Amino acid sequence: MSRYLLLKDISVQNANAIAGLTYGFPAITNFLGFAHALSRKLPSELSTTLGGVAVISHENIVHARQPQEWGDYVFALTRNPLTQKGATAPINEEGRMNMTISLLIEVHGLLGGAIEQENSLVNSVKHLIPRLRIAGGQIIQIGSISLTNKGDDKKVLRRLMPGFVLLDRSDYLTEHVKNQNEQDDQCTVFDAWCDFYKLKYQAIRVESDIEDQEELSNKAKWDFVPKPKMGYLVPIMSGYCAISPLYEAGKVEKVRDTTVPVVFAEAAYGIAEWMSPHRLANIDNAIWRYEHCEPWYVAKTNPFIDPIIKLSIDELDEDDEEI
Repeated sequence: MSRYLLLKDISVQNANAIAGLTYGFPAITNFLGFAHALSRKLPSELSTTLGGVAVISHENIVHARQPQEWGDYVFALTRNPLTQKGATAPINEEGRMNMTISLLIEVHGLLGGAIEQENSLVNSVKHLIPRLRIAGGQIIQIGSISLTNKGDDKKVLRRLMPGFVLLDRSDYLTEHVKNQNEQDDQCTVFDAWCDFYKLKYQAIRVESDIEDQEELSNKAKWDFVPKPKMGYLVPIMSGYCAISPLYEAGKVEKVRDTTVPVVFAEAAYGIAEWMSPHRLANIDNAIWRYEHCEPWYVAKTNPFIDPIIKLSIDELDEDDEEI
């Protein structure tokens, strides 16, 4: 049974609220990147590494406003300082948010009963966290940092209330895509993905026994179309998908690091569910880990079985010319 590092009640300001095609909460890749950066900065003498992450949201406020009473919400943007010539600087739209979250991070390499090692790990994390960012936002406060004990999953999960833990529900999308393809061959994966968060209404013609049906021919009743699955389901960005072959180091010009191989990738999306922590059987069910199934590299809380869209690197067009 794994042990976890509990970072409770982290207050973050100006975090990135846009993740690819989605907005409202950072992508799960941001939190895995935070854990990876923290793990790399730990002292080598601790002989510990950090792994997967569980994300619990207690409060999140997107910087947005409603210009008119019935208008769409827009991001509340900040005006940049004047340019060198004294002109007004252009405004680039950025989605930002404040949030209060808790993180449960897997800890590997802890020895049983090594109290000194545990205390050193907690103290190191306390000194490192103020130097890091989460989803580009500043960490302005943290409630407590502690290590969980084996067998205390239920107790730890109750401590995280009130809040909602994020769970992977990509299997819902897989099932919905299969059902839609049986009914409509023209349905795409994107259409099926949108069904989980769109508000859909369907017109049903009103029927009557009145002899003159022409008066009712254009009348209809609009019924709400339920979502494919029950629950607090949301679209998320969950990782990446390669869209090119792996190029050798130095073959691609003007990249950040010419000493490593390069592959071009696009964002990969899935479905997640916000759930109260007390409904979980154990913490491991909420831990997000990266899963690799070429060309996919996505974060999941369940083992990677079969991708909905099956791609192969061999199918990608390879160009031997310099890019």
